[in-house]
Amino acid sequence: MRLGSVRWYRSIPLALPLWAGLASSAYTQQAPPGTVDLPVTRLQGSGTAAESGGVTRQTPQPRPGDLSALPLTHLDERGPSADLDGPRRVALSLARPLPLRDMLLLLVNGTPLSIVTDDSVDGTFIGDLKDLTMRQALEAVLFPRGLDYDLQGSLIRVFPHKPATRLFDVNFVNQRRSWQRGLRSTTTVGGARTPETEVVTSGMSDAFEELADGIRSLLSDTGRLHIDRSAGLVQVTDFAERLDHVAVYVEAVQLRASRQVRIDARVFEVTLTDPAARSIDWKAAGVPAGRRTAGMSIVDTAAFMTAIAEQGEITMIAAPQIVATNNEPAVMRVGTQNVYFESVSHLDETGRPQRSSSAASVLEGLTLTVTPQIAGDGAVQLSVAPTYSEKTGQAKSAAGDVYPLLHVSEADTVACAMAIP
Repeated sequence: MRLGSVRWYRSIPLALPLWAGLASSAYTQQAPPGTVDLPVTRLQGSGTAAESGGVTRQTPQPRPGDLSALPLTHLDERGPSADLDGPRRVALSLARPLPLRDMLLLLVNGTPLSIVTDDSVDGTFIGDLKDLTMRQALEAVLFPRGLDYDLQGSLIRVFPHKPATRLFDVNFVNQRRSWQRGLRSTTTVGGARTPETEVVTSGMSDAFEELADGIRSLLSDTGRLHIDRSAGLVQVTDFAERLDHVAVYVEAVQLRASRQVRIDARVFEVTLTDPAARSIDWKAAGVPAGRRTAGMSIVDTAAFMTAIAEQGEITMIAAPQIVATNNEPAVMRVGTQNVYFESVSHLDETGRPQRSSSAASVLEGLTLTVTPQIAGDGAVQLSVAPTYSEKTGQAKSAAGDVYPLLHVSEADTVACAMAIP
């Protein structure tokens, strides 16, 4: 499996070849005097009840290094396979300790699989394995003893559980973004400005830092992480199963972070022709979205605009197209930047009054901020904040400064929508 340009060799759960079962012949020999039989239970097979009946059979205990007497029941008559997760199952019961090396050889005996062990692999096994795949049997035997394995073709290598290092390709823009927008309505009482309504939305995004926090939560106590922001690489050192979890997480993050939506906006002003009408009749202009969903379902934008035009004169302010990435704000401004000058009185070093002017500006036009949250099924939540300002006149201060008068329409809301494929 490839994650970006980095190859990783062990995935969850189907990166390794699958095993279809365990089949071998049972060997018996006359036990030496004074030996104790090892109980082995026959769990599967095509034999009759009289042959097995689920009763534990007593077989001679093997002498060290003698595999011919190792207890193993022939479980499945189908042909051998090198897959680790096939339909065939391993069933084995050991009531006495068996050297771990002999146990591993016993598992692959009669299969196309070969197995080699590291010199440091040691210990014994005692337990009852029932209806397991070869992969499950290997993991049940090896993992509790701090051992690991990998599969190359039909060769299984067993070795101590050691950390490994893996590189992950991360396709994020190397930047930190911070933004803030607000909607405020204030009044002035006795020279003091008092806010009546205030909605402030702010955010900060750093994809690399957020990714690093998520990876750290998946690492063991000895795991290490390094991010090269310029190269777009994440280097992680930890045990194989931890690296597998990190790989799944990195892939999921990049998949969700790369979702985009194109927003076709229409901003228009309607001058109603009916003097008695207070607002647009939205029911006559559109189709309700549904009983459980607020808003309207607009499929044909031209037909919708025609329905609105029947109630008044339409003035199109802007028709922007915005492409926004998942949970990242997209900002668009269209209009005229009006410049005016503000005069300030102050005293110079000699105490004489002086006046200085500074330039200021206001936008006459549209500012649109959209932040989408895009789900996997195409549902989109939009945080939308449009602001439209229009110059209606001007005012003059006592000092002779001229200021523009603006008519401002703005909103800040969160709405749900369905993306059009």
